[in-house]
Amino acid sequence: MSFSIVGSSLNSSTTAKVLQRQNFNKEPNGLETIVESYAIATANRDTIVPEKNTLHSAFSSPSAKKYPRMVVESVTTEEQDGGITQMLVTFVGLTTLTGLPPPIVKLIPTAGEGVYGPPLVIEAEYVTDVSETEFMAGQLAQNTGLGSLQLFNNNIKMPAVINGTTMPRDPRQVFFSGPKNSFGSGALVQYSGYCVLSMSCDRRGLFLIARNTYHEVVQVAQFTQGAFS
Repeated sequence: MSFSIVGSSLNSSTTAKVLQRQNFNKEPNGLETIVESYAIATANRDTIVPEKNTLHSAFSSPSAKKYPRMVVESVTTEEQDGGITQMLVTFVGLTTLTGLPPPIVKLIPTAGEGVYGPPLVIEAEYVTDVSETEFMAGQLAQNTGLGSLQLFNNNIKMPAVINGTTMPRDPRQVFFSGPKNSFGSGALVQYSGYCVLSMSCDRRGLFLIARNTYHEVVQVAQFTQGAFS
C-alpha cells in the first residue's frame, strides 16, 4: 500500500505523522473505538508509536478532532516502500465529553429463582468510570435500609438506576419481621429484594465494562426463646 502525502515531507529526519482516516465503532454497551491510520517515517517509528493509555487528545493528529475520554488501546505497524510505515492506532473510550451510555439489561428466566416475583435473574452490562476497588466494594449499590443481624449474610442491593436507566422494581418492599414477643419460638425473616448475585468487570482505557447479575434475596432464621439473650 502506498501513501500519497500532499504538502507534507516524511523522511528519516522528521517525526511527522499524517492522519489518513478515522474508522468509528460503537459496541452494544456504548463503549466506542476509533481506528486512526497514520503515515509515519519508518526510521522514527520507535519514537512515534504511542504507549498504551496515551490520551487521544495528546497524540492524535493536529487536524483531527480531540477526544479527551479516549486512550490508546493497541497499535499495529506495517512497513511500506520509500521509508514510510503505516501505523494503525486503536483508541477506546467515549467520544462524548460527559455522561455514560445506558446499560444493556436482560431478564433471564432461571429455575429456582424468584421469591415474590417471577423465577428470573436480572443481568446488566454497562460502562462505568469508577475504579476497580470502588466497583468491587459495591459503591454503586444502594443501602437496603435494614439493620444487619449476625444470622444473616450482608447483601448489596441492585441500584434503582444505572446510567440514567431505571432498573426493574423489587416485587415487594424490603422488610424485616420477627416474633411479636420474646416468648416461645418463631422465625426472623429479612427480605431484601433484588441483590447482587455476581459482579465482574474488565478495564478498557479510562472505563470499566461491568457485568452484574441480580436475584431476589430472602433470609429466614428460626427464633427460640433465650437464643439471643
